[in-house]
Amino acid sequence: MEFIIVRFHDPRAVFVDGMPMGQTGEKLRVEEGIHTINLGDPRNYTPAWRRPQVEGTTSNAPLEVLFDPA
Repeated sequence: MEFIIVRFHDPRAVFVDGMPMGQTGEKLRVEEGIHTINLGDPRNYTPAWRRPQVEGTTSNAPLEVLFDPA
């Protein structure tokens, strides 16, 4: 199991591979591999999505995925 934290200036739902997984700022568990991550609607963020390779993370060292206001 791998870990990510998605960051955005406002609380938002986080979608991983099209499925709701939690909220920004929360530590989320995902399978190892490449995942498409976005914040759903409204699309007031950039980029529209991120597609990181998630591997080698730990609960204490999750991958940070950053989104900025559009």
